[in-house]
Order: sequence, then structure tokens, then C-alpha cells
Amino acid sequence: MLSDNIKILRKKKGYSQETLAEQLHVVRQTISKWEKGISVPDAVMLDRMAELFEVPVSVLLGGGSEEEEQPSELNEIAQQLAVLNDQLVQQAVRRRKVIRYAFVGVFAAIFVLIGTAIALRVYTESQLRDEASLRTVRYECTLDGESYVYEASYNSQYQILYEGGDAWISNHVQPEQYEDVNVLSAQMQDYFEEKGGTCTIIDENP
Repeated sequence: MLSDNIKILRKKKGYSQETLAEQLHVVRQTISKWEKGISVPDAVMLDRMAELFEVPVSVLLGGGSEEEEQPSELNEIAQQLAVLNDQLVQQAVRRRKVIRYAFVGVFAAIFVLIGTAIALRVYTESQLRDEASLRTVRYECTLDGESYVYEASYNSQYQILYEGGDAWISNHVQPEQYEDVNVLSAQMQDYFEEKGGTCTIIDENP
């Protein structure tokens, strides 16, 4: 492989990456990229390295031959370099796509978390406001000498949030089916008055 051959021949010559870079008039990072297979030298630079290492270009490319290249082999070498460059470009494109998709995924997750946090905060604040403004109404009702008590807590929109009391009222009047406290109050009074009883509504709010 070209990257391995450059490294092997460089060490065989006793060159450091810095020394080889100076000989080829490039920076040390360029040599490092060649040896890691991140990039490949062009045909001109490949020829310079072959002269410096005193080997044919085919040896650098992994041909394993110590003979000098024939002119017809130069085209093949150029083609091999082109193939290597294409492979590197494709690998770079794939890496960029993976990184881009990863970033998109991370940002999408962040936006979802932020949206969820905002929605939760709005909901919590709404609940706190409702609880802070809760009002309670108490129903004290009598029928056939029996007394019954029922309570309902509601918000500023008269929506019943909590309710409870004697099971007899739950079983006969079925107040749980009403969501509006005004409707519940009317139903409670109507039920007991129709049965000959009474139902007093007491607002327990200051």
C-alpha cells in the first residue's frame, strides 16, 4: 500500500518526517497525511520521492519491482493515483455525511428536549395558577331526616378540579358527571328540592 511503502522507505533511508518534508519542500503534516492514507501525493511528488528513495515509482505504489519503469508504465501509475484519489474523496464524503447526520440528530434531540421543557413549564405554571385561584363550594343537604355533605373545588373558569363527599350523593345525584360548578350547584338543588329535601350551597372562599 502506498502509505505503508512511503513510511517503510523513509525509515529505510533514515529520514524523519521533518527531513523528508524538507527534501520535498512540503510541510511535515503533508508527509504524515500520506503515511496515514488521508491523502496521496500527485504524480510529480511521487516521482520526486522515488528518486529520493532510489526506487522505481512502481515500488512506492506496491508493485514490488526494483526495475525502472517503462514509459508505458507511467500511464498505469497515473491511473492508480487517480483511483487512490477517488477512494480518498469518497471516504471523505462519507465521513462528512456521518458527521452531518450526527449533528442533525444531536440538534434535533436538543430542540425536542427544549420544547418538552418549555411545554412542561407552561403546563406546571398553569396548574399552579389554577391551584392558587381555586375556590371551594360546600353543599349541605338534607332528605328524609338524613344530612349529606359534598364539596367541589373549581378554578376561575368554574371548571371542577376536585370533588368528594358522602357516597349517597355520589350514588344518587352522580355529581362526577358535571364539569362546571354552576351546573353542579343547580343539579344538587333541583334533586333535593324535587325529593322534598333541601340543599344549602356555602361558598367557603374568603
